[in-house]
Amino acid sequence: MHHHHIDRYAQGRSPIHALDARAKIVAVGAYLFVLISFNRYAVSALAPMAVWPAGLLLVAGVPVRFALRRVLILSPFILFLALACPFYDRAPHAVAFGPWQFTVSGGWLTAADVAGKFALGVIALTALMCTTPFALLLEALRWFRVPKLLVMQLGFLYRYLFVLMGEAMRLRRARDFRGAHLAPVRRRLAAVGGVVGSLLVRTLDRSDRIHLAMRARGYRGEPHALKRLRFRAVDAVFLLGAAAYLALCRGPLAGLL
Repeated sequence: MHHHHIDRYAQGRSPIHALDARAKIVAVGAYLFVLISFNRYAVSALAPMAVWPAGLLLVAGVPVRFALRRVLILSPFILFLALACPFYDRAPHAVAFGPWQFTVSGGWLTAADVAGKFALGVIALTALMCTTPFALLLEALRWFRVPKLLVMQLGFLYRYLFVLMGEAMRLRRARDFRGAHLAPVRRRLAAVGGVVGSLLVRTLDRSDRIHLAMRARGYRGEPHALKRLRFRAVDAVFLLGAAAYLALCRGPLAGLL
């Protein structure tokens, strides 16, 4: 697995791709802040908030199904939280949907609110990741004075995650060639500890070799991107447009819905 598989859409050419990474980080951060500020019972007010991330994906040429797939992958982590809400809030609330009016417990409204905010937040973050090369994101984080150690760890995680996955795939292939997949389930589960330990040892050995190679190439703890950050007038217009959109969603549109 090559790291290009992780951000294969980030190398595209579109007006969103051309924006400064810092502008996009600020816009997405403001979007998330406004998103979580909505009342948990005002589920219908979240509808206008779906326009902006969907528009970013469409303008950038990123398939919407790609973002929805990421939502489905991460949904089990939030599903149990959402399903637990009806047990803690049983107060009735009147809900109007067009000409129809009915009563529903506050717990179900909270569950829908949690699920909606989660889905919109993941789609917005996906739009950010799919329109900005990861190296530029790291450069922007350094510009925002994010702790150097955290930025460095994120860079190593991005670059060498595929190396770890490759080692794991080779271990699995070696296990299958030895006929381990034909063993009873109990025997296979008992061997998981040995496989994980072997993967840890091989990963540590690979990390030592990578460290020596980086030192030999003059690495001093300051990674650099091939492109430089440039804040232009179009980035300021993008931020102003995002601010106007969020103010509209949080103000007049939220009152109507």
